[in-house]
Amino acid sequence: PTFGPPSSSHTLRERRVNEPGCAYMAPILARIFRGHSFWTAVDASLDPCEPNYVMSQYVAEPFSALSALGLILAGSNAIHQSRKYNFETRFMLLGFAVVVMGASSAFFHVTLSQRAKGWEEMAMVWTAFGWLCVLTQMSNSSTNETPSIVMVASLGLGLWMSQLDIPIGPLIFGSRMILLVLSSCGMYFLNDCVKRYCNLELIGWSKKDLGSAAHPSTLKLQLMARWQLACGLLAFLVLVASDMFCTSMCNFQLHALWHLLIGLSCHYGLQFAMALRQSILHKAPPATSWSLGGLLGCVVPTEVPSRAMGAQLRWLLKMAGVDRLDSV
Repeated sequence: PTFGPPSSSHTLRERRVNEPGCAYMAPILARIFRGHSFWTAVDASLDPCEPNYVMSQYVAEPFSALSALGLILAGSNAIHQSRKYNFETRFMLLGFAVVVMGASSAFFHVTLSQRAKGWEEMAMVWTAFGWLCVLTQMSNSSTNETPSIVMVASLGLGLWMSQLDIPIGPLIFGSRMILLVLSSCGMYFLNDCVKRYCNLELIGWSKKDLGSAAHPSTLKLQLMARWQLACGLLAFLVLVASDMFCTSMCNFQLHALWHLLIGLSCHYGLQFAMALRQSILHKAPPATSWSLGGLLGCVVPTEVPSRAMGAQLRWLLKMAGVDRLDSV
């Protein structure tokens, strides 16, 4: 398949592949496939920092393509949980947006196509917009599907714009500016959700945090939001480092690391939103389950009201220093 005429950046890619410091994987395959592409026209002007076609002529950047599977897994898990626990449609759409972002990113790193790059940028903007829609409608007690309709309409607009012949430079600049605005608004509403519903601080420690006066379930929900923010900020720093030190640090696969960190940030963001929404609708403490030594959290069904009230009563009695209640 062809994707348009090759650009002058193709010579830059071949030169980068032939650099001695970057041709480090599978020397035999590197001598065979170096600089040769099954995708005859490679027209993406923005080439991530990874040697191209070193291991195969069918995959331009294998590590970046494989690391995008983390986004697909995070989104697929959210879709499964939203269907299993009967969340609103917007949570399923947000998981689908993460899947589309991972799939389009993997396709871009396989082919280095400008059209695939446009799909990737559209998916990132759509995911940030969907995240903002979910956070702003968190306090709505009714199952209103208006945000889902808005998300579907924004998807249609993004698909239409991705089909336009917009130069890659203005397209990336515009999408990054929109991402910056949406991400800033999303962090503001994330902080507001943690303060309002958990009565805790997202950044820093309050007296309640230091005194352990908060309910354990809300502390776990706060930790999930902090993991989302930390992975997102670290991913941003890794992306900046990969752009600034591309030639000297091409062996460290920083772009693949960026995919993994963004995948973790999306996972924690999706799980936090579903756990908080479930807690608001069921009027029960947030229910989360943690694995891998408390590093990976997921939403689980809330307990029935009687059990949830009993667990909260036992916790209050423990905080008051009462070991047991005597029968009357």
